[in-house]
Amino acid sequence: MRLALFLLALPLMHAQDTRKVVEPGFPPACEVLTARLAAPGGALSDADERRPDTARLQKAINGCAPGKAVELKPAGDRRIFLSGPILLKPGVTLLIDANAALFASRDPRDYDLTPGSCGVVNERGRGCQPFLLAEQAPGSGIMGDGSIDGRGGATLLGLKVSWWDLAKEAKIKDLSQSVTRLLIVRQSDNFTLYRITLRNSPNFHVSVERTNGFTAWGVKIKTPKTARNTDGIDPSSSTNVTIAYCDIDTGDDNIAIKAGAAGPAANMTIAHNRFYAGHGMSIGSGTDGGVNHVRVSDLSIDGADNGIRIKSDRSRGGLVQDVSYENVCMRNVQNPIVLTSMYTTFDGNKLPDYRDIVLRNVHSVTPGWLTLLGLDAQHRIEVSLENVTVDGVKREQITAANSVVRMAGGNLPWEGNGVSVTKLAGGAAPVNCDGRFVRFPEIPTAPQAKVTIPPEDKTLYVSGSGTGDYYSIQRAIDVAPAEGAVISVTPGTYHEVLTINKPNITIRSSYQDASRTVIVAGKSAGTSGGTMNSATVNVRADNFTAENVTFANDFNRTHEQVPTGSQALALLVTGDRAVFRNVRLLGNQDTVYAGSKRQYFADCYIEGNVDFIFGDAKAVFEGCEIRSTPHSIGYITAQGKSAAGQDSAFVFQRCKLTAAPGVTNVWLGRPWRPYASVVFLHTEMGAHIEAAGWREWHPGETHYMDTVSYAEFQNSGPGAHPTERDAHTKKLTPAEAAQYDARQFLAGTDGWDPTARRQ
Repeated sequence: MRLALFLLALPLMHAQDTRKVVEPGFPPACEVLTARLAAPGGALSDADERRPDTARLQKAINGCAPGKAVELKPAGDRRIFLSGPILLKPGVTLLIDANAALFASRDPRDYDLTPGSCGVVNERGRGCQPFLLAEQAPGSGIMGDGSIDGRGGATLLGLKVSWWDLAKEAKIKDLSQSVTRLLIVRQSDNFTLYRITLRNSPNFHVSVERTNGFTAWGVKIKTPKTARNTDGIDPSSSTNVTIAYCDIDTGDDNIAIKAGAAGPAANMTIAHNRFYAGHGMSIGSGTDGGVNHVRVSDLSIDGADNGIRIKSDRSRGGLVQDVSYENVCMRNVQNPIVLTSMYTTFDGNKLPDYRDIVLRNVHSVTPGWLTLLGLDAQHRIEVSLENVTVDGVKREQITAANSVVRMAGGNLPWEGNGVSVTKLAGGAAPVNCDGRFVRFPEIPTAPQAKVTIPPEDKTLYVSGSGTGDYYSIQRAIDVAPAEGAVISVTPGTYHEVLTINKPNITIRSSYQDASRTVIVAGKSAGTSGGTMNSATVNVRADNFTAENVTFANDFNRTHEQVPTGSQALALLVTGDRAVFRNVRLLGNQDTVYAGSKRQYFADCYIEGNVDFIFGDAKAVFEGCEIRSTPHSIGYITAQGKSAAGQDSAFVFQRCKLTAAPGVTNVWLGRPWRPYASVVFLHTEMGAHIEAAGWREWHPGETHYMDTVSYAEFQNSGPGAHPTERDAHTKKLTPAEAAQYDARQFLAGTDGWDPTARRQ
């Protein structure tokens, strides 16, 4: 065992924990309980699932004297204790012997705070009591070479899902999960976890709240990386914490230090630990109570999503200072360093402030993404990087803004808006990580329950509330693999510009109401150097799909619309085989640039006034509402086919042309280029549409109407005017109209069917 390599009587050196912490020992037993249940292959029989040990465990704990332990002992093949929630008592230790395990009940009713409140997904959440609770129980603890298993991946009694299934549902829907946590230590000073193995928690494994004196020594935490919100150890508003010689392999933060209204998180030593899957060594996202005097040393991280991470935002930020990371090795970590004050898009006046942050002798032997994002020029991140190296890192993997960086050695070229870098003398060779990465240790003495491991979900989840994998859609696009990805975006407003340069990217919300998920920016031709630089969403790669979202440009809602410079794109598309389903596209002048190649818009809502659907693409708009906003004169289309032989046209099939109240004088289109080609079929046209329908680009100057291809078929409504259209308008026959069916019109040489849904 690794602990044997260290002298037991010596405290951890250079600790921030003000206590003298040494390796704990097992207390004597006040009572020994023998297991009555067997679990061949990790599964209890249906009968045994209804024979809990809750009452006898609680009775023994209640009757135990402080300073002693209730010992759980195996008996041959009977190694399992089954229990519902247990309340730990002051001074009493729960001691689980080798080859014994405490299994958590699978009955959600055992954990209800109110009838039916646990085991559900809803807006509120927090309907469960924890499996193990130490509340105002100073000097208590959990120890032993056995295990505690939350059985998060086992089907709940009376339901068809597991705790982890509920967590996944909540993530997809951006709702709250009511699931139990494995252990909460609340206002229980000098609590000790020693050598115990924790497995398969439904939610956080260990939550430490308002506690002065907490030790986790030699603890193993093992839960699948696909199990959501299964943090390892989270000290919150607690002081004098030591986490040492622990191995943590889980589905969320390996360790997350938090500080909220309950007070600061301070004086913490995190030393000689190994992390595997998980979200890394985190501080935040709640830091408004203040975090200080934290030292992380001798840490190895292998395969986690994040390495060193400090995360907060305007809604829950605070002062984080005197935090150091020393002698850290990382491998296969997607984001080795993330210090961000913009973890979510929430607003507020609790501003993050990171000072005196030191990274010393930190080495990632594989490349990854690096982030330093201070809030603004008045709240810059202050960080010292001494001999910090990320092998193979590329400049485009480094994002920085509003940061004060002091560097000695290392290889990281920090630059960005509001970034100042001072290079100091010194530096050395990167810290040697040879031998630092080993497999998670086998634990033959810690029985485990049978669970169904959630399959790996390659979807990238974005949530402005911080409940997803990313708070930024562009960030998810950036980290998506070269072959593409599905990006699921929860409801909210995302103020960012998106550029899609990778093929096979899908952006979707799981909610049919596209107005709930909004991506918006406010660039314009005048502010960005031209119309083609003004788009909120830029689709430049092939096989892009968007579903149930809104792309908006609000420049003309905050600036007067003038003849020059007010062009402001919500969407620019130049990639082939682009599909938009139930997407709202909001702007005024030049809302949608359907620039080139094949595009399909189904059941969309497109809003604007001047040339607000324009470009040279071969595009079909099917079942869409096209709404004209107020302007002295309006043009729906400005198609840009410039040569007779080009394979380019806009087709509107079964659409509805509407207008804001009072809007009149709207034209179906004008030709941006001499061979403009637009077709309206089976479309309901409001009274705002001019009788002639089509108009010259610049009357008296251009003569494009002589060469255009404008056609209609069986349109209806007060704006259809079948006998009054401009003479250049062609009336299609049924056979001619049939060729504009989307599957035929957009098929191309590759046989593309735009109506077929991608997974």
